[in-house]
Amino acid sequence: MKIFKYSLAIICTLLAFQANAENGISRSAFTTAIDNREPTDEVSTLSTDTSKIFYFSEIKGLKGQTVTHRWEHNGEVQANVSFNVGGNRWRVWSSKNLQPEMSGQWQVMIVDEAGNVLTQNSFDYGEAAATTSAEPATEATQTTEASTAETQTPSTPEETTSMSAEELSKIAPAAGETAPAPAE
Repeated sequence: MKIFKYSLAIICTLLAFQANAENGISRSAFTTAIDNREPTDEVSTLSTDTSKIFYFSEIKGLKGQTVTHRWEHNGEVQANVSFNVGGNRWRVWSSKNLQPEMSGQWQVMIVDEAGNVLTQNSFDYGEAAATTSAEPATEATQTTEASTAETQTPSTPEETTSMSAEELSKIAPAAGETAPAPAE
């Protein structure tokens, strides 16, 4: 009987550990475009002839919490874009309009409500002669004007929630852009 109790306790502990390990950021990447709520490529180097970059993240198990994309350029915070996580699997992205004089190293950290860094990614922005390094996005990669939250959408129809006008204003697309169609 003791062996059964110990085995059951170990199994419960392992299951709880596995559930907690699945919470957080499951994917994050810089990309040159978002299509159907997914990054089209993964960028680590970008030439100055490209004027916009997106930071995509997929969040799991943090429903009801707020996460922030903290954009830094050469170690200085440039923007904080916060998202209210509305489902158990939530995909969000923010973007940055770039100009050639903004060359250097860029980094985005995803920070939780307590200020803990959940993950971070970086890319180098350089002279137009440099090449853009774009690779297909993978599962396991890991407040200034022109930094915007492009959208915040549920990943499954069951997670669709209504949002207040204030929440919607935080996630509206940049002027002249069209937001993706809502999940059905």
